[in-house]
Amino acid sequence: MQQCSILAWFRRAVVGAALLFGTALLTACGTLEGVDLTPACPPGVGRGKWDTGSLKGEDAGMGSTEVRKLLGSPNFGATPQAVRDLEKRVVDKRLIAALRLLTKEHRICVQTFKEGHYFLPGVPDGPRIPEGYGKAGGLPNTHYYGRAADVWWVDGKPVEGNATAPGALEVGKILASIASERRPDQIIGPPTWTETLGYGRKRGWVLAPDQLGLHRDHIHIGYMNDGG
Repeated sequence: MQQCSILAWFRRAVVGAALLFGTALLTACGTLEGVDLTPACPPGVGRGKWDTGSLKGEDAGMGSTEVRKLLGSPNFGATPQAVRDLEKRVVDKRLIAALRLLTKEHRICVQTFKEGHYFLPGVPDGPRIPEGYGKAGGLPNTHYYGRAADVWWVDGKPVEGNATAPGALEVGKILASIASERRPDQIIGPPTWTETLGYGRKRGWVLAPDQLGLHRDHIHIGYMNDGG
C-alpha cells in the first residue's frame, strides 16, 4: 500500500513538472507553435553531449578555448568525423570563429571538415582537387588543410530543398557581414541560394555554374589561403 502511495505521488510530481515546463514555454513563446526543439543535426547524424573537458590546459594548443565553446553550443552539431577534426585541432581558427558567429543565431550541422571528405567517390582527398570535379580540378583543396566546412543542415532543415528558407539565407547574410580580413573567401552553395542572396566574388562567393551545380545539397565555407 505504501509503495502505491509513493508511486502515485511520483506520478503527480512528474505531471506537475511537465505542466510547469509547458506553462513556461507558453509564457515565453505565446504558443507552442513558436517552440522549435529540432536539434542541430538530424537523429543518427550528430553526436550527443561532447566532453569538452578533454580539451583543457596549456597543452590543448591555440584555439582550444574556441573549440570548447563551439562544441559546447547547443546550436552546433557535427558528425563524429567532424568532431574529431575539431578535437585534434585540424580546423583553421578563422573557420571556427565563423561557425561560432553563425551559431549565435542559427543551428548549424557540419558534415565534414577534413576527415571523410571526398570530391569523387573512391578518390582519396589530397592537396589538390582531383580532375573531374568540374573546372576546379587541380586547384588547392581547402578541406585537406582544415580550412573548409560543409554545412548540410541549417535550423534542423537540409540545405537541399530549403536553400531559400529564411535560416539558410540568413546564414549567407551573416557570412557576408564578416569583416573582409576574416571573411571566408570560398563560399559556395545551391544555385537558388546564391542567386537570391546576390553576393559576388568580392564578398567571397564562388559563382562558377559548374560549382553551384555540385553544391545543390550543402554550403561550403572555406579559406583559400593559410592566413599566415
